[in-house]
Amino acid sequence: MRILITGGAGYLGSILSRKLLDKGYQVRVMDAMWYGKESVNDLIKNENFELINDDIRNLVSTVKAMKDVDAVIHLASIVGMPASNIEPKTSEEVNYLATKNIAELCHLHGIETYIFASTCSVYGSQPDEFITEKSPVSPLDYYARQKFVSERAISWLNRAPVILRFGTLFGLSPRMRFDLVINLFAAQALTEGKITVFGGSQFRPFLHVDDAAESLIFALENNLTGTYNVISENLTILQAAERISKITGCKIEISNENEDLRNYKVSGGKINQMGFTAKMKVEDAVNEIKEAIKTGKINKFDDVKYSNYKLLFNSKEMQEKVFIQGL
Repeated sequence: MRILITGGAGYLGSILSRKLLDKGYQVRVMDAMWYGKESVNDLIKNENFELINDDIRNLVSTVKAMKDVDAVIHLASIVGMPASNIEPKTSEEVNYLATKNIAELCHLHGIETYIFASTCSVYGSQPDEFITEKSPVSPLDYYARQKFVSERAISWLNRAPVILRFGTLFGLSPRMRFDLVINLFAAQALTEGKITVFGGSQFRPFLHVDDAAESLIFALENNLTGTYNVISENLTILQAAERISKITGCKIEISNENEDLRNYKVSGGKINQMGFTAKMKVEDAVNEIKEAIKTGKINKFDDVKYSNYKLLFNSKEMQEKVFIQGL
């Protein structure tokens, strides 16, 4: 069985690619490699792994990538509010139009399994509700709105697609990110002995990146259709910091500047009833990151390469790749 993963070299995709290869799948990755090839360099010699280094906005390359494919797992996007706001036109092309195009190509090619990675951010701020898939959506930022309109754009497929609304991801990955709150807190605690919390009372649904990859495989192998929230646990930002402080002994400083308005608790009960349960906790991520720092795999957590926004915004070369290539 051949699986096409768009964005298969990214934070989530690089883990998913490895897991699928370990399970005996043939994996074809289409990725523009905006963040480099290091995350999949060790996979290139695997006979069951194929890498297409191209932008999903390139329709010709995308059509070729879908040849002889049994399922598509669509992860590629400009991820997160800050990064997607750098150039809204480009974000719309990548996050919305390409998602819609790939769905239409699945229909034309007779590919029945289309799994789309969405986000719980589509729910916006609903602090007084325990959110399920039937709850109203109210995206507060451009990125979340793009994800929601993408969900609507692919819902017409003959066989309903799988839409997984992920909680805020965390944990170690071959394409590591420290622009995610748990990872950032862990790195600050381990290297600086201090965590800075902005606000802190806001609830978030969290999910380890390894569990996110497992949920995609679960959806694939169990022929799921429809929309599912995928989370591990709901914590306030302060509670997450306190969990990390308990392990590391770091101090916590509270700041009221730049407080995020999103505030929501999400139920993962629907996919739990289907048989999937997330296993990894905040403590697992802290231990992973601690080991990576200890062994030298991670040196400077504030390096621009670990932040989607900083890498896209600060690098002229990256801006040319993202905002010019494919247009």
